[in-house]
Amino acid sequence: MEKGTWSSAREALRRAITPGSRIFFSMASAQPQTLLQALAEDHPYYQKVEVLNVYPVADHPLAKPGLESSFRCVSLQNGSAIVPEWKEGRIDFIPVRYSDIPGIFSPKGPAPIDVALIQVAPPDRHGRFSLGASASLAYPLACGAKKIVAEVNDQAPRTYGPCSFSAAEIDFLVETSHPLFPFPGVKVTAVEKRIGEIVSSLIPDQATIEIGVGNLPGAILQQLEGKKDLGIHSGMLSDLMIPLVDKGVITNRKKNLFPGKLVAGELFGSEKLFRFAHENESVEIHPAEITHNPRFIGKLQNFIAINSTIEIDLSGQMNSECLGETQIGSVGGLFDFVEGAFFSGGKSLTALTATAGGGKISRIVSRFERGTPVTLPRYMADTGVTEFGIAELKGKTLRQRADALIAIAHPDFRDRLREEFGGRG
Repeated sequence: MEKGTWSSAREALRRAITPGSRIFFSMASAQPQTLLQALAEDHPYYQKVEVLNVYPVADHPLAKPGLESSFRCVSLQNGSAIVPEWKEGRIDFIPVRYSDIPGIFSPKGPAPIDVALIQVAPPDRHGRFSLGASASLAYPLACGAKKIVAEVNDQAPRTYGPCSFSAAEIDFLVETSHPLFPFPGVKVTAVEKRIGEIVSSLIPDQATIEIGVGNLPGAILQQLEGKKDLGIHSGMLSDLMIPLVDKGVITNRKKNLFPGKLVAGELFGSEKLFRFAHENESVEIHPAEITHNPRFIGKLQNFIAINSTIEIDLSGQMNSECLGETQIGSVGGLFDFVEGAFFSGGKSLTALTATAGGGKISRIVSRFERGTPVTLPRYMADTGVTEFGIAELKGKTLRQRADALIAIAHPDFRDRLREEFGGRG
């Protein structure tokens, strides 16, 4: 079979995927909608195909009732879009740190990929197809896959960086046209704004930062307007970074690695972000070996990792994965960026609102419930932030940590936390 064959989605997928294949599809905004829909419609043809996904921001078309004999769906990073399917047992879950994923699913790893389903932009003047909005995992996993099926979407942004393929490297090309999945905009509360102000006070000019998406990261980004010469080295870029670039807050000029470049693995945003990144030489989309590699991150000067978590116990352990028994998140890049900050001599900031459930639940707890996963162990704890202040944990004893965390808990829960901590430490 000749490489670079243009085909219909149905024909390409039938020729590429055999019974028992393990397949991976591009994540988030770059989910290959045409290919996945074709698989769902043609599902009786397929048998026991394992389907890997990472952080879907939309419906999972292969995890619907009645498709179980055709597809076994496995998530490496849950999101709210697939929680119902996970609860109903139609999606399984692999706990894994982000930087380990390329190795685990490489040809020499324990679970090699047979077929990669990716979305690419139309070819540039050199004939190369950019992975566009998502490459941190799609690029290394596609490079190691036995076969690549690419949907060529004329609405996908063409981004700079090393993540592109020639037609000769792709087995099947499928022409399509559809909008990319957008990531929801943020609605920042007064509490989140206050946390953003506190986190901003900890970020010096000329720092290189990592930050995610969502309301709390959005609140933090909105409070950075007074900063100078910030740089971005992150898992993702978001809409709220654009005004900071326009106002000269984010310049990337002082970065010692990739100076002048916003470096990330994905675009998480709206059409505004996709257009901003399209053929923008100041934006580079890189594989996980650059974006999430703690040893590489450790070479960045003035690096600050900014993350959030679901709950933190009084020893500094963090749970960023589960609400009760429901898997709503994953390890993701949290451990990688925190470790990278340690290697760099920088700082790791973990932000969270002090309460949940309308103020009825403290997110700072004396100890986790039985069975709660520890996403970040206590020996990696650095700095916690709530709307009530800052808890410096690095180098502190257990009692000092407990005192610091109780001080930033909601006042309604502080006495109970002190009582539950008791004489420990």
